[in-house]
Amino acid sequence: MKPLALALLLTLAGCAGLTTPAPDSRQALGGLAGKAASGLLEQPPWPAERTPQITLLMRPAEVDAPLPITPEALNEALGRALLATAEAPLVLDWAPQAIDIGDSDQWLLQISLNAPAPPLRLSDRTLQPYRLQLDLSRPTNGTAHWQWQASGAVDLDALPDGAAP
Repeated sequence: MKPLALALLLTLAGCAGLTTPAPDSRQALGGLAGKAASGLLEQPPWPAERTPQITLLMRPAEVDAPLPITPEALNEALGRALLATAEAPLVLDWAPQAIDIGDSDQWLLQISLNAPAPPLRLSDRTLQPYRLQLDLSRPTNGTAHWQWQASGAVDLDALPDGAAP
């Protein structure tokens, strides 16, 4: 009987070790931002060799209410993810209301994070489906527009208190 109990205990201990802990808020938000930065820099609307000369002016992010992420935290995470690349553009977490500058290397960046469906409650965590969208436009040319988006689910339990990085 003892070998059977020992085998059962080892099996249960082994199964418990297979679960991965939920990411913390910095990892969860960093993952979203890293995905967005990769999407933007893999196929930018400008010639790739010009990326270090590009200035991105970030407007305040738009975040749906069900997501416990502040617009400031999302902008900061994306700015950090963009600047962490080898050939990073200049990123300013600020954009004036009206831009009247003829600089061809400036782009306005608008980030939107939407919750298109209700949360999915699992036994150990709650997942919130999301749609992340980046919009780039030129302040001097209303027709120059680029868009990227991704969908997925984020662990709400890993994003407490506004997801401040």
